[in-house]
Amino acid sequence: MKRLALLAALAAFGVMLVAAGAASAKPIERTCTTTSKNVTTKNVQGFVYATNVDPSQAEFAQCPTAKKVMNKMLSLRIEMPKVYEGFRCTPSVVQTEPDIVNYKCIFKGADTATYIKLIFTAKYDQD
Repeated sequence: MKRLALLAALAAFGVMLVAAGAASAKPIERTCTTTSKNVTTKNVQGFVYATNVDPSQAEFAQCPTAKKVMNKMLSLRIEMPKVYEGFRCTPSVVQTEPDIVNYKCIFKGADTATYIKLIFTAKYDQD
């Protein structure tokens, strides 16, 4: 009986350590750059900020996925919210003629605590 209580206490301690480690994980911050024929600048920089990233969803916090989302929004030139690759992108028009739009794209894990934010600004060509 004493062994069983000791094992239960050790298991509970282990669960606490894992939970504390997951909660104290450092946020991921990175800058991703892409190009688009629709913008006046040569490059568009996107800033990725991610917290509590589950290993099964880590690809969504990487530059290849961020670039894919950015390229889709830049090619659509939309001014309404759109969901793409799990990110809900909300554009905010800053200026017209030339159009300057700020994009804020959010990915939230459905069954995990994953939170990823991608923000970027596009200054579109006049055509």
